[in-house]
Amino acid sequence: MHRMTADISELLRLLHNLIRLGTIAEIDHDAQRVRVKVGNNLTNWRPWVTIRAGDAQTWWPPTIGEQVILLSPEGDFDHGVILPAVYSDQFAPPSTDPAHHTTRYADGAIVQYDSAAHALSATLPDGTSITVVPGQITLDAAESLCTGNLTVQKNLIVSAMSSLNGGMAVTAGASGGPAARIEGKLEATDDIVANGISLTGHKHGGVKQGNDASGGPQ
Repeated sequence: MHRMTADISELLRLLHNLIRLGTIAEIDHDAQRVRVKVGNNLTNWRPWVTIRAGDAQTWWPPTIGEQVILLSPEGDFDHGVILPAVYSDQFAPPSTDPAHHTTRYADGAIVQYDSAAHALSATLPDGTSITVVPGQITLDAAESLCTGNLTVQKNLIVSAMSSLNGGMAVTAGASGGPAARIEGKLEATDDIVANGISLTGHKHGGVKQGNDASGGPQ
């Protein structure tokens, strides 16, 4: 009877340990392993579950204090895998709106898609940089707004009308040549000044009626 009672107790313990809640206590990023605290127990080094780990891979490791689920085949912690994650008082969700798909990062950056408002937003901290490696980017939007400076290191090609509402400063390139070249007619609603000489206000000297040509601008 004592042996049967012990066997039943051991079976109940194994069943109890099949699925347990715990928190990340230690992490080894290079080995992709963590140790999880479950009650008063600390597991050995176990892998965590990721989204993809085949011909495509993802990397988003859990963090110390994160609440996770420990899945242990046959109730043995030594063979368990870690399934992130469960919200906790320490790490609350970044949104509770059912229309939001939101990720909040450790530095405070928030990337969110609001399916109700059809709006994708990225709120990034100061000093954030965005890098796109060589290739082609197609921005097929009716309107695009850049609220800061825009620097183009190579050619800028515009296939439709351009409107410059704050003026334009043009400097010749290092190879020399004209600072600007216009093929076609140039229209100006005000004066054009070249080297201090007004196009509409300058006068010509040495002019006589008849077929004589005027002198240069003065």
